[in-house]
Amino acid sequence: MPNTIRLHNEHAAHLSLERLVWPSGPVCPHCGELTRLGRLNGLSTPVGAWKCYACRKPFTIRHGTIFHNSHVPLHVWLQALYLLTETRLKMGSQRLAHVLGVSVRTAWHLKQKIMHGLDVGVPVVLRSSPWLEEVGVMRCASLACQTEHGPGSAMSEARYERFLTAVEGGANAETDRRFIEALQRLLSVRHEPREAGDEALISEVQLELGLLAESESRQHAAAMAAPQAGRASSQMKG
Repeated sequence: MPNTIRLHNEHAAHLSLERLVWPSGPVCPHCGELTRLGRLNGLSTPVGAWKCYACRKPFTIRHGTIFHNSHVPLHVWLQALYLLTETRLKMGSQRLAHVLGVSVRTAWHLKQKIMHGLDVGVPVVLRSSPWLEEVGVMRCASLACQTEHGPGSAMSEARYERFLTAVEGGANAETDRRFIEALQRLLSVRHEPREAGDEALISEVQLELGLLAESESRQHAAAMAAPQAGRASSQMKG
């Protein structure tokens, strides 16, 4: 099934998107080179990394999208997008965090980025290659899908099992169609480092959350210290 989006682990996610977005082969997003390209397979290189030997720059299928420069694996982004489109963006950050195995803050960040991308995106795919028709979403038992056995494979398998449980009963052809349309919109959103308004907002909210947590910690410490001070005063008077 070449025209299938796979979500179960990082290698599968990258390879399936590469086949869809680059049906005629990879394209360097930096200079447009089509031939002098090579996949990087070193142990220290990111999954899905390519190198252009014309401009000497590395790239992945993430380049230029909202997934670019994110520490979150691509298959986690795709699972988050499916969960949110399946629930029509109504899944809360805590539930999303539990299914994906990430922190609540990371889940909130993913949800905000996805919602923003869906608002500003257009149903046109980046790059000159057209999006292939009749694209599907592959769902199967995790053991049948598992193809990687390196570090993190057990975590990916456990995450995928939670994902399958979460979408059970709601995953169908209509949900797949909404997911694919949403993915098209996200792929159309260019990552512009200079426009850091969204990142600044997230940083401000995270800072506010940190300050609130620190304030609550101080209030708790003060409440705990008050009875002890009272007892010490009573002992001194006695």
